[in-house]
Amino acid sequence: MRIAICDDEKLFVRKIYQYLWQQHDCAVECFCSPVELLEKITAGERYDVFFLDILMTPISGMELARQIRERNRYAILIFITAYLEYAPEGYEVDAFRYLLKPVAENDLCLIMTDIRKKLEESAKTLLLRTPECNLLLHVPEILYLETADKETVLYCRDDLIRLRKSLNELEEQLPKAFFFRIHRKYLVNLSHVREYDTLRLTLDSGQTLPVSRRKSREFSLSLKTYIEGEIHV
Repeated sequence: MRIAICDDEKLFVRKIYQYLWQQHDCAVECFCSPVELLEKITAGERYDVFFLDILMTPISGMELARQIRERNRYAILIFITAYLEYAPEGYEVDAFRYLLKPVAENDLCLIMTDIRKKLEESAKTLLLRTPECNLLLHVPEILYLETADKETVLYCRDDLIRLRKSLNELEEQLPKAFFFRIHRKYLVNLSHVREYDTLRLTLDSGQTLPVSRRKSREFSLSLKTYIEGEIHV
């Protein structure tokens, strides 16, 4: 789980960072400038959870949240404020929670519990545990996985992620209703298959992947089951 904290009060940012770093297994990055965070997001940096102060300059936390939503509709947004009159605006960006200043550690603990519960209960959300961190992924974003040397590469809509885990290990963590091992090197998301024959398939993103001869019939049956079961991601 990757978390970004953005507040122009440095002491406040440090307090939240220290609590999350000490109490929770997650990667946390701090920003005292909304412009700096927006630049990172625009450059392709991805975060799963955002703690955002509302009253910041030159960009308010609410405007920053709108910019985040344009790029990531799955991210969890938590607003930090001393003024609850801003709460109605939060509906526009699907805010998850509000934290009132001064923030108590108990409130942070409760919110982190709710975040993990939301992620684990969501059928479209995957929490992959890796040596580096807990990685939050969304099923619709994953196109396929490929084994490469001693790591596995996850190809997503907008980027790729390299993990020091075997394809076999990751296959065990992924829902079998959505993913199929078409080849010893490839695990594909069935929701992205556009066309196929006995030797290869094409994804809706345009990539072509080989299908193992011995896997061809089983793949065809799995794809048929996926479609007939009306599993949409």
